[in-house]
Amino acid sequence: MNIPLTHGEMDALFLQDPGTEGDGGFQSLLVKLQGRVNRTTGEIILTSVLIERIARYAFDYGNGGWEKRLVGIFGRALGPRLGR
Repeated sequence: MNIPLTHGEMDALFLQDPGTEGDGGFQSLLVKLQGRVNRTTGEIILTSVLIERIARYAFDYGNGGWEKRLVGIFGRALGPRLGR
């Protein structure tokens, strides 16, 4: 699935320092997603596995800033439940 990200959504995604990839699941997910973005067009290519992982991190691991950040990045394109 190809999703065009807005400038704001891209800014939120790229807040994550790529050097934190090995620090944990959420950080690793964001860095992986950064690598799938075409910085020229703003388009990101998501597989069904990645969409489920985004939703899982947003809703299945308790409260934190992750939920709001993931919904802020992908909620417009995937809906408020991020494809669920």
